[in-house]
Amino acid sequence: MKTINYIIGIFLAVLILGNCSSSKKSLQRGDYYRATMEAVNTLRSSPNNKKSQDALVQAYPLAKANSLRIINNATAGNIPNKYSVMADEYMALNEMADAIFTCPKALQLVPNPEQFSRELGEIRDFAAQEAYDLGMMQLKMNTIQSAREAFRHFTKADMYVSGYRDVKDKIEEALFLALFKVVVTKPITPQNYKLTAEFFYDNLMAQMAQVTRSGFIRFYSEEEAANEGLKNPDQYLVFEFVEFVVGAMKESKNTTEIKRDSVLVGTTTVNGRSQNVYGTVKATFTTNRREVISQGTLSVRVINAANDRVEQNQNFPGKFVWFNEWASFNGDERALTEQQKKLAKTEPIMPPPQQDLFIEFTKPIFNQTVTFVKKYYSTK
Repeated sequence: MKTINYIIGIFLAVLILGNCSSSKKSLQRGDYYRATMEAVNTLRSSPNNKKSQDALVQAYPLAKANSLRIINNATAGNIPNKYSVMADEYMALNEMADAIFTCPKALQLVPNPEQFSRELGEIRDFAAQEAYDLGMMQLKMNTIQSAREAFRHFTKADMYVSGYRDVKDKIEEALFLALFKVVVTKPITPQNYKLTAEFFYDNLMAQMAQVTRSGFIRFYSEEEAANEGLKNPDQYLVFEFVEFVVGAMKESKNTTEIKRDSVLVGTTTVNGRSQNVYGTVKATFTTNRREVISQGTLSVRVINAANDRVEQNQNFPGKFVWFNEWASFNGDERALTEQQKKLAKTEPIMPPPQQDLFIEFTKPIFNQTVTFVKKYYSTK
């Protein structure tokens, strides 16, 4: 139901307002309704905005005249969706009037915005019936595209008359048929990485769900598909970790001879006076480095559920190297830099748990996979 409500919300928002742009640009493009609404919205927070004032004064009469022209043409014509066309225009006229009435500056500029509540009321039922019938006609065609058209018609019917007949059920039915359904399999990993792999999978599913906001598509987990009795998905999205290793250790050691000149090494007495003695100091400095390498590749395959054909196959690599450095020395400490002295006091430490290493090497894989999924399914 969340998916249904979200898509309905998007559809209605697009239906009523469309994409945003400045009122002036909308006016220049001949989109008088949008220019009116944008001008009013600006005047709510900035009543002295001269451009928005001018845009409203110009746009509203043009928007009103254009809507009435469309209504008259629909009334006189014999088009299958004439009541929907008329209802949409009456609703737009009323929305503009309501917006102006509730904005003091706009009402000052346009003192008598006209409302068409009576006219809309007279055709609401006709418009709902018409949209419902068009939806049923599309639904019977039994294709994913016709189901999407049916969903749009049923949504409009419900907008004209909320709860019209069984339109709520029809919206749900049409949406299910309109959805491009993808079952996403969990990557198989050894038991000791199962919880971490599930964490990766759950986060991936959450990100992939964002794709549903831009179209008729739904990603099902295997559990969801089974619980909802999904028998005919459109695709399978199969994840599999290949060439994967966690915690491969590599150690190295590097020894260097260090010397420093002009170091104070003592004092002496010359002609009864004490003087500093400078010389060269030496030390043997050994640096130890321990690396723990975790890396692997996620195979992502898109499989057509109808014929098991692989439609897309991508591999996404990831790597994480944890390291620890410590040092020791023999000789004169004064030969060392401050950084070397600090490193010489460092003790070797244990690497993070393998579960943490798994998460780290999958981070770049996660980002690549999300990008691929969003791009691949953006047109579905």
